[in-house]
Amino acid sequence: MANSLAAYIREIWAPEVQALATKSLIAMDIVDMVSMPDGDTYHKPYQSDPSVGSYTRNATSGAVSATDIATTDEYLSVDQAKYASFYVDRLDEKQMMYNLQGKLKTRSAYKLRDTIDAAILAEYANAGSVVDGGDVAGGTDGQAVLVTTSNLLDVIEAAKVKLAQKDVENNGDWFVIVDEVNYYKVVEKLMATSGYKNQDNTLRNGFMGRLLDIDFYASRNLGTSVVSNHNTKHWLMGRKGAISFAMQANSQLEVKDLPQNTDGTIRLGTQYVIWNLYGKKTFTDGARELVDIQVRY
Repeated sequence: MANSLAAYIREIWAPEVQALATKSLIAMDIVDMVSMPDGDTYHKPYQSDPSVGSYTRNATSGAVSATDIATTDEYLSVDQAKYASFYVDRLDEKQMMYNLQGKLKTRSAYKLRDTIDAAILAEYANAGSVVDGGDVAGGTDGQAVLVTTSNLLDVIEAAKVKLAQKDVENNGDWFVIVDEVNYYKVVEKLMATSGYKNQDNTLRNGFMGRLLDIDFYASRNLGTSVVSNHNTKHWLMGRKGAISFAMQANSQLEVKDLPQNTDGTIRLGTQYVIWNLYGKKTFTDGARELVDIQVRY
C-alpha cells in the first residue's frame, strides 16, 4: 500500500495555520464575537422607541396614550467563504533548497487574515458618524483631513464629540484604527514628544498603545476611497463590540495528495487548500457607536 502523507501534514500544520491566521488580526480585538456553531443566520431584532407625552392632572380622557411599538428584524449572514490554495510538485520540492510549502503555508494564512481584517474595517461605510475637514480647525467641510502632529488630537477629539452626541460612553473600550504610515509619522511622534508612554506589547493584534484613554491600532487594511478628489483612508473609531462577527470555520486545512487532472491523469505532487467561513454585520445600535474618520493620504 502506498504511503500517504496528507493526514500527517494536516495534523501538523492545522494548529500552526490557525495561529498564523489570527496573529495581528485586529478584528478579533474589536468585534463582538457571535457564537454560531451551525446555521447561517443570526437574528437581532430591534424596536422603535416610545414617544414622550405631557400628562394633564385629573384629565377625564386622553390622560395617557400608549405608543405603538414597531419591531424590525436585523440579521447577520455567515456567507463569506474564502480560501487560498497552492500546489507543490514533487520534483520542485526535491530540487529546491528551501521549504516552499512552509513559505506558501505562512503566506496563505496571512492573506486570509488580511482578508478578514479588510472586511471588518470596511464597516466604516456603516458608521453612524463622520469626521472630515469641517470638524477640525483649518480644515474644509466635505474634504478629508490632512493629519499632522499639530492637529491629531483635534481629529480624535472631534470623533469623541461625535460619539458623545450619540450617547456612547467610554468605559475604557474605545478604539481607533489608523494606517501604518500615519501611525509612525504622526501618532508615534506625538506620543514621543508629548511624554505619552507606549505599551510594551506593541504589535499584539496590531495594538500600538493608548492615547486619550483610547486603544490605538495600526493596520494596512483600512478602507480607501476618493473624497472631494483626494485619496482618502478611512480610520475607524468607536466602541469595541460595535461590529458583530461570526466565524464558523477558522483557517481549515485540506490536503490532497496526488490530485487528479480533468483528463483523469494525476499530478505528482500535493495540493493545499486553507479556507474559512465567516459573516459580519454592523447592526443599527452598533452603527451609532462607530465613526468614520476621513484622512487624506
